[in-house]
Amino acid sequence: MANPRPRQSRGESQDTVTKAETVTARSLALLAAFSPERPRLSLSEMARRADLPVSTAHRLVAELVEWGALERVHNEYVIGQRLWKLGLLAPIRQNIAEIAAPHMQDVLFVTHNVVNLFVLEASKVLLLERISGTKVGTPFRKVGDPLPLHASAAGKVMLAFSRKDLMPQAVEDMSSLTQYTITSASTLQAEIAEVKKSGYAISRQEAGLENYAVAVPVLDAMGYAVAALGVVHQKAPAIGSVVPVLRIAARGIARRLTSVDLS
Repeated sequence: MANPRPRQSRGESQDTVTKAETVTARSLALLAAFSPERPRLSLSEMARRADLPVSTAHRLVAELVEWGALERVHNEYVIGQRLWKLGLLAPIRQNIAEIAAPHMQDVLFVTHNVVNLFVLEASKVLLLERISGTKVGTPFRKVGDPLPLHASAAGKVMLAFSRKDLMPQAVEDMSSLTQYTITSASTLQAEIAEVKKSGYAISRQEAGLENYAVAVPVLDAMGYAVAALGVVHQKAPAIGSVVPVLRIAARGIARRLTSVDLS
């Protein structure tokens, strides 16, 4: 029986693959143009951030909208629900967030503070999950927001207990978010040494005004942090009562994670 599709030459096949990879890379570059700071972008902004001609961006964005990766809101674009739902399937989010949820509820019940779960992402910590209630005040961050290592309690926890040496990355960009942000490398190093001794980290309006946070590590079997569990409030929390609750919850999460494959 004859082959219904003519055989392509090796060069022609490689050209087709290269073209497909280029289209994929350009589409991904358009999606990567979005950030927590810029969740809405115009077509020209997307093209500029992705370093693409506007005509090319216009064609690819139309396809992304049709598929559901993007949605158009007036003259701007936002990440579409279909892409957002796919993100929820990421194993790291499902495993850690689902396992941590009941323990985070316990912390909320006892402390009445907003409870946050962070994981390391590149040179920052990512707010993976947040639990709040009707009486704990307005949350300071949204799920998916990144925070710098040097200016957050969760970041300091990762600096102290991560498997990797993150200090070089942290001191490379010590931007000041408020007048209370640590901007001295030696000061940060001294504080991280204390975090290693005490087992918890504090942020005193360093990431935002009226933003006080306490965090502890969720440790793996080797004693390295796989996540940071913390609370945040508009006033300085009572360390003596909050830290023990966080530690109990973190140990509970860690026990569950030992039997879960996070790869």
